[in-house]
Parts: sequence; C-alpha cells; structure tokens
Amino acid sequence: MSLSPLGASRSLAAVFTPIKSGGLVDEVCRRIELAVESGLLPSGQRLPNEVELSAALGVSAVTAREALSQLRGQGLIRTVRGRSGGSFVTENSFPSASIAREKLQGLTRLQISDLGLHLQAIAVTCAGVAARRSGPGDVEALEAYIRPGTADGETATPFAWRLCAAEFLLEIASVARSARLARELLHLQADLGTLTLLPFEDADFCESTAELSGAISAAIGNHDSSTAEERTRELITSTTSWLLAEHSRSQR
Repeated sequence: MSLSPLGASRSLAAVFTPIKSGGLVDEVCRRIELAVESGLLPSGQRLPNEVELSAALGVSAVTAREALSQLRGQGLIRTVRGRSGGSFVTENSFPSASIAREKLQGLTRLQISDLGLHLQAIAVTCAGVAARRSGPGDVEALEAYIRPGTADGETATPFAWRLCAAEFLLEIASVARSARLARELLHLQADLGTLTLLPFEDADFCESTAELSGAISAAIGNHDSSTAEERTRELITSTTSWLLAEHSRSQR
C-alpha cells in the first residue's frame, strides 16, 4: 500500500499492518481511532482508500468499507466524493488542552500511575533491545524526533512537541525491529491520549524531554543498553510525574 496520503512517518507502519485475529471491523476502527487519539493522524489527514486499507490490513474490501462507514457514523472521519475526494479525519478530532484536562480530572491517581508504569515497561524494553540491535543510520532517524521542526523565528506548538515525542518512542521500537512492541507502544500512547499534550505547554518540560531524548539516542548508538533503559525510564517517569502533579492542582 502507498502511504503517500499519510506522509513519511515510519510510526504509521504500526497502525497499517495486517490484522491477525479478533473482530475485523472493530479492529480496523480501533487502529484508526488510536492513530487519531495519539496524534499520528491529525485533523484533515486523508486516509488510504478502501483498496489500500484492505491490502495493508489484510482484510476484505467489504470489511474496510464497513469500518470506514462506522467511523463516519462516529463523526471521526468525513468522506468527500469526486476525483480529489476520499476519507479525511474530521476537524474536531484535533487534540486540545481543554479535552486533555477534562480527561485528566476524570482519572484517579492510581489510573494515571498504572498507565505510566505500563508505558514505561514497554518503552524501557524497546530502548534496551534497540541499543543491542541498532545499526548505521538508526541514530540519525532517532535524532530527527528530538525536537519538532519549525520555520525560522517560530516556536513549536505543544501539539508539535507531543507528536514529536510520540514519534521518538515509536522510532525506538522501529530500531528494535519489533512491530509487536511498536503496536503495543501505540496502543499505550492512545490510552494516555491527549493527556500527554499538557506537559508540553511547559517550556522547561519540553527542554528536559529533548535532553533525555538526545541521551537515549546517543546510548542506543553506542549500544549501551543500561543507559538507554535508564534514560528512557526517566523520560516516561517525568511525564507521569507531571500529570500527577497537574492532577493534584486541578483537584484543589
């Protein structure tokens, strides 16, 4: 399948891989939903057509059609007819800080901690494996996601930082050569969803994330598994700690 409508992100390979089992229509919907929730498929993004989608996911065209219909019913995508048409992520699907704060307030501290611990376990494993398996060009690929790209004089938005950080973790899984770990990371990031947008409103948090990501990249390039794992643990812990602190502030 051509991923040209989706850009060059390697992380999307975790979304558009064959479905092995389960309710096929529901799983196709889940894949698209988690990609939108994690920010990999932003508002206005064009999706693959039915033929491309069915080929990528290893399902029938009928299943792909039913899934797209279900997503339209949910208001997650819209379909435009004609030569330049297709299915697009709806504009109101864009992650927002207000939605993130609403979701944060609806969780308990234990739920936030559990999500963070699960993400940490998978991300740390990915980093250790990536350090053992990294090859030429892998560090350069990781470094591309340390900071979001901006035009001269512009400041990156919290959403750009958040997407860059999500891509960085998924790129680590890619370096680890594990599609299974990449899919698990993607699911976990979707579970955390828009919550991870909030810390990136803090400039100090952005800089700390960039420094830790740089250290992780260097450790992976040096095949230093223990350092890669430790810095990745710090990276995830910093996000969880920030969210727990914000949760406490919002409950006052």
